[in-house]
Amino acid sequence: MQRRSFVLAGLSTAGMLGRPRAMSTAAFDIVHPRIRTGGEVHAAFALAVLDLAMKSANVTYTIRQADVAMERGRALAELAEGGSINLLWTSMDSRAESGLNVVHIPVNRGLIGYRVFVIREDRQADFDRVDNLADLRRLTAGQGLGWVDTDILLDAGLKVETSSTDTLFAMTRAGRIDYYPRGVIEAFPELESRKQAEPELTVERRLLLKYRSDFLFYVARRDPGLAVTIERGFAAAYKNGSYLRLFNSHPYIQRALAQANLGERKVIELNNRYISAADRKIPEEYWMQWPVAARGRTP
Repeated sequence: MQRRSFVLAGLSTAGMLGRPRAMSTAAFDIVHPRIRTGGEVHAAFALAVLDLAMKSANVTYTIRQADVAMERGRALAELAEGGSINLLWTSMDSRAESGLNVVHIPVNRGLIGYRVFVIREDRQADFDRVDNLADLRRLTAGQGLGWVDTDILLDAGLKVETSSTDTLFAMTRAGRIDYYPRGVIEAFPELESRKQAEPELTVERRLLLKYRSDFLFYVARRDPGLAVTIERGFAAAYKNGSYLRLFNSHPYIQRALAQANLGERKVIELNNRYISAADRKIPEEYWMQWPVAARGRTP
């Protein structure tokens, strides 16, 4: 296993708890699924947020990858059954949260629910004719196996084909699907990494699917203390401003927002009925609010 160790001096949580906390003498050992080749750019921000939360909680920890990469379903099962991992960041889903310790603060301020489309560049004219959900229903989307996003799109009456992530890019290139919705922070670095192999693909220029969703930290059933610590530190990082400083300066977030031009996109809003009761109570301050030019709502 790859292993990294952190002994963290930490930031004071006095703003949240009233007085500084002493450094905990108990170290947390965090194990997450192996990051797939090419996925490092996505993992970087989540790991930076985790590090910030642990610093803000004034604890020591080690972090390492498991020996194998895991599909979402297997990773969630490992968390529930006491397997080789004890942490996963993945989309909020009431069906997945049951029985696990979940940190109910969105890692990316909701940007996973801001979905732009990976398309063939020569298909832009087809999407220029899309003005509402009814228009979009004539086209076929691709989504990953076991993703809650698939169900959200199907609930809206959209046509969806499912496959593995790498296959979905190939399916888009081959015209087997018309578009591949990705979180706005995911699409641009993914295409950048595939520029040589798949130069035909691009991010569609004028549409945005939007629904309430983001990654949360899921913690193994056996480690409730870790979840409590992450949540305490994450909340403290919001309160002392360090999380927003990270969000507003991290290239993974800011490059995507600059490239996406969100304010000029036609927004089609969808309902997400798979949010848990706890997720519905997440304070609005934890979600990014973005001004948009036009809206099209689910009928």
